Amino acid sequence: MKVTSQVLKCLTLVGLMVSLMSSAVAQTIETYRLKQEDVLVISLYDEQQVNAVVPVGQDGNVTAPFLGAIRAEGLTVKELETALAKKYEEVLRIRNPKVSVVIQRFRAIRASVVDMVNRPSSYDIRQGDKVLDLLSYGGGPIIQGDRTGDLRRATLRRKNSREVIPIDLYAMLRFGDMSQNFPLEDGDVLSIPEDKYNRINLIGQVQRPGSFPFREGMTLADAIAFGAGEVQFRGNLSKVVISRINPAKSGDFTRIVADFGRYLKKGDGSQNVALRPGDIIYVPESSGLDFNRLNQLVGVLSNGLFILDRFGLGILPRR
Repeated sequence: MKVTSQVLKCLTLVGLMVSLMSSAVAQTIETYRLKQEDVLVISLYDEQQVNAVVPVGQDGNVTAPFLGAIRAEGLTVKELETALAKKYEEVLRIRNPKVSVVIQRFRAIRASVVDMVNRPSSYDIRQGDKVLDLLSYGGGPIIQGDRTGDLRRATLRRKNSREVIPIDLYAMLRFGDMSQNFPLEDGDVLSIPEDKYNRINLIGQVQRPGSFPFREGMTLADAIAFGAGEVQFRGNLSKVVISRINPAKSGDFTRIVADFGRYLKKGDGSQNVALRPGDIIYVPESSGLDFNRLNQLVGVLSNGLFILDRFGLGILPRR
C-alpha cells in the first residue's frame, strides 16, 4: 500500500498532537498536590511485599507497607516518593530504594452550576476542567423564553470563601474571550442570574403591556408584536414615544417620537426605530400625548419598581 506524502504529513501531525497532549498531562500530574480520597499505588523496586493500593485518608496520611502512617496530603507524587524512600532506607535498611507512587484514581471533585441554566445541579469534574466545561455540563444557559440568563453578570464562588468572582460569559461565548475561563476547584459554584436588565417595557394602549426580553436587532415593530400585535382602539400610532434611559445618569432619558403608522402604511423604515436594552415604548391615546403622565410612568419604570399592566400599575420586586 502506497502512503502519500499528504497522509504522512497528517500522521506526523496527529503524532505531534498526541505527544503534546501527553506532555501536558504529565506536567499536570507532576505539579498536582495530593488530596484526601486520592487513591495511590505504592511499590518498591525488587521488593514485592512493598506493593499496595492505598487511599489518602481524611487525616491526610497514607498507610504505607512496613511504615505506617506517612503524610501525603499537599505533596506532589515526587515529593511523596522521596519521603517514602527516606523512610524505607531507615526502616528496612535498603540502600537507595527505588520507590514508585502512581495516582490510580483522583478524588471525586464536584462543582455546581445554578439558576438560569437548563440542568442546574452538582457535577463531577475532572482535573483541568474550566468554567465553560461546567456550563456545558449544566446544559448551557437559558437564552430563550420570558425568563433568560444574564450572561454578563454570572459569578463564581469558591468553596469556603466569601469572595464572588464576576464572570462575563457573554464575552466568552460571543467574542471568544477566554480570560475569565478559570480552572475549576472542588466546591465551586457557578451562578447565572435571571436577566432583569436586558429587557424592554411596552406600556399604553396595547393589548398586552409588559416587560419583554431584549434581543439583538430588535425594532419597534418587534415590541408592538410582543404586545399581541394590536393597538387598542384608543391608541395613537402616529406618536409612539420611546424613552431611552441614560445609564450614566440616573433619571435622565432621551425621548424619541416615531410615526409607526407611517411605517405600517408607507413602509417608511426610519419610523421602525431600532431599540436598545431598557427602552420604554409608550403608545398614547388617540386624544394626544400626556407628557406629564408619560414622565411619571417613565420615572417609575426606570426605578424598576412598577410595571403597567392592562388594568393599571402592578408592583414588581426591587432588583
